[in-house]
Amino acid sequence: MGEIIFTILFLAFLIVAFLAWYFTHKTREKERLIMLEKGMELPELSNGWQFNFRFPWLKAGFVITGIGLGLLVGTIAENITSFRGAALEPVMMLLFGGIGMIIAHYVDKKD
Repeated sequence: MGEIIFTILFLAFLIVAFLAWYFTHKTREKERLIMLEKGMELPELSNGWQFNFRFPWLKAGFVITGIGLGLLVGTIAENITSFRGAALEPVMMLLFGGIGMIIAHYVDKKD
């Protein structure tokens, strides 16, 4: 059962990552076309391709910590209570992962 849940979560992650990449590139293309239509100069790349990607380590840390905390709480709750249901650990993992994403949003927010 755990392998199926892991596979589903992994595939969902891949789909979300692809969609984020796709829509980012489509938006950049539309922005570039609008700039061309209005006669604005496009910022040219000086030395070929420039890669200005910075990975948000703090956000990833919050999300991973939240997922780990969710697994821990789910395991403890499953052992303490009589609830031996099918999906307590994944539910806790998603709950605390979501809480981690919310915290990461407010930490990254610029005033």
